[in-house]
Amino acid sequence: MSLSLLSLRWRLIWSLILLQVVVGSLVLGGFIGLAWMLGRVVDESGQETVAVIQRALAHDASGRLVVAPTADFQRLQKGDPSFWFIARDAAGAEVRHGDVPPRYATLVRTLDGIARTAIEPEKDNTQPKARFERVETAAGPVNVLAQTGSPLSLKNTLKGTGLVFLWLVAPMALLTSLGVILATPFVVKRGLQGVVATAEHAEGIDVHERTTRLPLANVASEIRPLVNAVNRAFDRLNEGYDRQERFLADAAHELRTPITTLQIHLEGLPNDPLKVKLMQASARLATLAEQLLDLQRLDHVVPQEEPVDLKSLCERVAADIAPLAIQNRCTLSVDAPQQLMVHGDAPSLERALTNLIQNAIEHGGQGCDIEVRLCAPSCIEVLDSGPGIPEADRERVVAPFHRLVPRGRGAGLGLHLVAEVARLHRGQLTIGSSESGGAKMRLELNLGA
Repeated sequence: MSLSLLSLRWRLIWSLILLQVVVGSLVLGGFIGLAWMLGRVVDESGQETVAVIQRALAHDASGRLVVAPTADFQRLQKGDPSFWFIARDAAGAEVRHGDVPPRYATLVRTLDGIARTAIEPEKDNTQPKARFERVETAAGPVNVLAQTGSPLSLKNTLKGTGLVFLWLVAPMALLTSLGVILATPFVVKRGLQGVVATAEHAEGIDVHERTTRLPLANVASEIRPLVNAVNRAFDRLNEGYDRQERFLADAAHELRTPITTLQIHLEGLPNDPLKVKLMQASARLATLAEQLLDLQRLDHVVPQEEPVDLKSLCERVAADIAPLAIQNRCTLSVDAPQQLMVHGDAPSLERALTNLIQNAIEHGGQGCDIEVRLCAPSCIEVLDSGPGIPEADRERVVAPFHRLVPRGRGAGLGLHLVAEVARLHRGQLTIGSSESGGAKMRLELNLGA
């Protein structure tokens, strides 16, 4: 798994573990380097020194015990010019190197028969420490008494360092890493409580509540610049929305007067096909202006929680729009067997139902059957026998200015306005298919009330 796909918790865990390994290695390397510079990386026990002597001891052609000049022995001589030792074989032959203290000259014979021992004669270090060991060499068994404290080779230094790391640093690093793995999730969760709360608040922001901003309470100082930047972006978006709304409202208001004047002049023209087309075009302009005003009003309206009789509302709207249906040779019927009461804003609901019926007349085609159906507990359905709306387009048709037919007569705002009215009444607009294969618009109100 790449680091970019890890959660923040695992990023911190791996970062802390890597930091521990790096710091531990640097500290260990620093101690070794300091000890090396001060000459303290030495063979305190004398074990390495005796091993070098063991590999160098041999008998010459005459049977005398001699020391071969091996590379390790030469390194030992060069590293510690004062280094000394005594070696004595089973026949009593001895070989010496360096300035052997008189006291140790006879001690090598006294210790004969002992496998190995460390010698520390004086606590005040007036006599050097030494190591006695009986070893097997090319010259047979030999007793070796050597001075301790000679410098270690680089190979043995690294070997000893590795053992120290393996037995001391590694277990501590492992336990610490385990503690980090177990503790980091709780630490991260506690440290990011403010961020989580801010994210939850952001999830609940409604696009229509443009004054809402992300809270700064309990947000870490490192995250505050991001939260402030997001809030400033909200402010800029809000300003843009306000300018857009003012433009739409002003444009709609300015269009109403010339459209009304145009319609008056058109009514005075002789009846012919051109007049019909011009009247339809002016009606479309008038509808567009009214829908723009409705859209602007809906963004600021607070629905009046007053009782609304949906049965009476459906019958009244159907009666008002019946002439338009007749003009398009459509049949319009209302199926409202009983009274249904809801709480809401009657003018907004009337505009929503009017848009639904006009949409059915527009897209159902000439001669289609349109039915307004009232369903319990608080639902209005408008069904038509037209071609219907493809399933792939059902979510997009509620977007503003979206039209199924690019050159159709509608402006693409009707269903969007209906969806906005549904939202104001804690409801929703769903689009489906009618029994005849046409479109079915279902306006549900007061959901969850």
